[in-house]
Amino acid sequence: IYIYIDNIIIASKNIEKYLKYIKTVLDILDKVYIYILIEKSFVAYLSMRLLSYIVNSEGVAKIDDRIAVFKKLKFPNTLKTLE
Repeated sequence: IYIYIDNIIIASKNIEKYLKYIKTVLDILDKVYIYILIEKSFVAYLSMRLLSYIVNSEGVAKIDDRIAVFKKLKFPNTLKTLE
């Protein structure tokens, strides 16, 4: 279970644990009077992108596509190219 600001991500390697985690989270939220909007909820996705990460049953992995743009930049190596 991953929590970031107002997002709760529940990931599991099998459906039984996944459903148990969902029930646990919903029970806790209910006890403290926090409710979710069902229309903003995503349930049973195999993989989900959140910010610059991929979350799936394998865990969390960093996506480098935002960094790739900077890796492709050619930096100036002479005074002439700085102008």
